[in-house]
Amino acid sequence: MESKQSPPEEKKFYVTTPIYYVNAAPHMGTGYTTILADIVARTKRKQGYRVKFVTGSDEHSQNIADKAAELGLDPLEFCNRNIPAFLEAWKLLEISDYEFYRTSSPRHREVVQKFFQRIYELGDIYKGTYSGWYHTTDNRFLDPSEVPEDPESKPYLKFLTEEAYYFRLSKYEGYLLEFYDQHPDFIHPDFRRTEMLNRIREGLKDLCISRSSTEWGIPLPWDRNHVFYVWVDALLTYLTGSGFDIDAALAALERGEDPMAVQPAANFWPCDLHIMAVDIPWFHAVIWPAMLKSFGIPAPKKLLVHGFWNFEGTKMSKSKGNVFHPKDAVALVGADGVRYFVVREVPVGLDGNFSVRALAERYNYDLANDLGNLLHRTLNMALKFLGGVIPAPTVVFPRDLEIKELADRVPGEVIEHYESLRFKEGLELAWELVRELNRYIDTTKPWELNKEGKKEEIGTIFHLLIEAIRRLLIVLSPVMPGACDRYWQQLGFEGRVSELTFDALSETLPENHKVGQPEVVFPRLDLEDLEEEFIRRKEALTGEKVERIAAEEKPAPKEEKMAEKPTEEKEWIEIGDFMKLNLITAKVLSAEPVEGADKLIKLTVDDGSRKDRVLVAGIRPWYDPEELVGRTIVILDNLKPKKLRGVLSEGMLLAATDESQGERVVRIVTVDGEVAPGSKLS
Repeated sequence: MESKQSPPEEKKFYVTTPIYYVNAAPHMGTGYTTILADIVARTKRKQGYRVKFVTGSDEHSQNIADKAAELGLDPLEFCNRNIPAFLEAWKLLEISDYEFYRTSSPRHREVVQKFFQRIYELGDIYKGTYSGWYHTTDNRFLDPSEVPEDPESKPYLKFLTEEAYYFRLSKYEGYLLEFYDQHPDFIHPDFRRTEMLNRIREGLKDLCISRSSTEWGIPLPWDRNHVFYVWVDALLTYLTGSGFDIDAALAALERGEDPMAVQPAANFWPCDLHIMAVDIPWFHAVIWPAMLKSFGIPAPKKLLVHGFWNFEGTKMSKSKGNVFHPKDAVALVGADGVRYFVVREVPVGLDGNFSVRALAERYNYDLANDLGNLLHRTLNMALKFLGGVIPAPTVVFPRDLEIKELADRVPGEVIEHYESLRFKEGLELAWELVRELNRYIDTTKPWELNKEGKKEEIGTIFHLLIEAIRRLLIVLSPVMPGACDRYWQQLGFEGRVSELTFDALSETLPENHKVGQPEVVFPRLDLEDLEEEFIRRKEALTGEKVERIAAEEKPAPKEEKMAEKPTEEKEWIEIGDFMKLNLITAKVLSAEPVEGADKLIKLTVDDGSRKDRVLVAGIRPWYDPEELVGRTIVILDNLKPKKLRGVLSEGMLLAATDESQGERVVRIVTVDGEVAPGSKLS
């Protein structure tokens, strides 16, 4: 008889952001947290998990009540006006399939009151009096060690003395020490765990959990003259959003049974990952587990604590007004550019520096140059040399096996980095493969093989390239879903790569696969006129006119003129005249036609000091852009920059003109052997 096996247990994963204050529009700091959560959620879906992704609004702060009063609004009406800015920001940043919970909702109020009523009945809450300085921006009472020398001079500090209820946090000091010992991976990165553990060992004080000086909040069910302190109220949002049935749990606890055993299939508690910035782990890593222990249900499994984002060297702060909003960042580099930058720029856990210049340069170098150029030249040459039809490999060389091994290995290692919450390291590894694929093209030189008629060799090269890029897009799509979907379609694949699971990595490229036409996904930024570039793109995104800080008249673009044929009589120069010419080597990183100009090619080169230098040359009749990439050329370094067809050309490449056969032929000057970019010619 055939035995019956029970179906495998469904894989579920629950990830949260903090419950954000809605006293002002979100900035890139809150955007970063939400992007991290979205990348985790997308990664888990690709691993076959059913994912719950919860974020929300923390509305019961004194700060919100004060701001609403200044505007003559009810606090709830004030929140209603501000919340759409968060939903709009998450849409712009392509945040996927999340659930948004408000602390002002009736469902959340019910969960909070029932949760704390049980703790109160257990004797873990008692009545007392609180006196101390209250930080109205951070919405918390300061520890005595945090109070500045002259607190009266700080407008954001208020000294409060009021009747309050306390949670017996000190009772759970031993439990927390044991919990940390049993769960060494509870907080990532590890040095944040050490910080929390050291604070616990210093001794815990009981926690004030109520306010009696304000009516804005959730009333205590046993004393309607008090409302819950904003932080303990907000923490319960994670339970509200999880699908946890608190009534079933309370009934089970009353019977002496396991409250988790009676939960419905829709329940995702305990949370797999709380994500937050470095200013709030104390509430999540100490207070939250202690309250859950008192109630009688499990603590969250893991916390990810990231650093602050500084804007031009100063911590972003709504109160200081030095914030950069997601809408501005998306206007400049698109959602995928923003998502890539914040993850690639800094390891999780450390502070990062956000600047428009850093954002633009990372976008140009990594996305427009490295990745964009790889896709563009691969598809262009596949269409040109193979008619866009990719055959199965027939002739395989050692160099091909090396690139295949790398393309087979790297995607799995990238996923392992994602799993370990080491997103920067995962992207760095992925970009090693991007650059190796570009070098593979430079080394194999398909344009020369095509001239030699080596079609089988070309077929192998492009089969490996398309297959490697296909695998790259699968593992990059949690970070850059929109761009990867567009590239996926250009490669000739159906559907959206952002919706595929990682099982697609085990598939292979079908024989005679047909690729599509390349399109620019990451248009390069003009780093020389970044302000104008930003304004132009923001106006295109928002449809609103943006005021320019300094307007200047720009000359109309002119068509480049080829050098005139020299006269027969030589014009002698002195050695001093020659020495005025600074001739150096430069390596071509990318090349593309200039729109609207038949002869012009725009080259981005590495000149030894910069990797974003642009040259415009009238050589398109004799060269395809893709065959220039990787070459070391000679340029006139100190030629005055000039705009050609709207593109600023910062120098001139050297080329020879041959008219001996009656037909004008131009050949660029290159250097024999390996020479570092920036080497001076003499």
